[in-house]
Amino acid sequence: MAPLLVACLCAQWCGICRDWRAGFDALAAQLPPNVAVRWAWIDVEDCADALGDFEPPNFPVLAVQRGGDLLYCAPLPQQPALWLRVLTELARVDGAAARQLAQQAAKAGLPDLRSLI
Repeated sequence: MAPLLVACLCAQWCGICRDWRAGFDALAAQLPPNVAVRWAWIDVEDCADALGDFEPPNFPVLAVQRGGDLLYCAPLPQQPALWLRVLTELARVDGAAARQLAQQAAKAGLPDLRSLI
């Protein structure tokens, strides 16, 4: 299975995002060692052109992609345990379940994360 690309979409002007950065960075050490992840902190202001029409409804946004399939894209409260649980569950998803998640997540309108990093 391809590794997950886990991105936090944020804005430098957002105090909540700035406060969450250390918690996001710490998540890498908390995932099980068998979960392959590439991490990205994406400032929506810096990537505005690449994001096109995507407008986050709130900050921070957790976006998770495997290969070209976006599996999850939604704001989440800054709770490391919650983010860890979501990531752990998404790491297990494959096949039909992954395709179903990708269909739902595509509605967010987020472009391919690989083009943003």
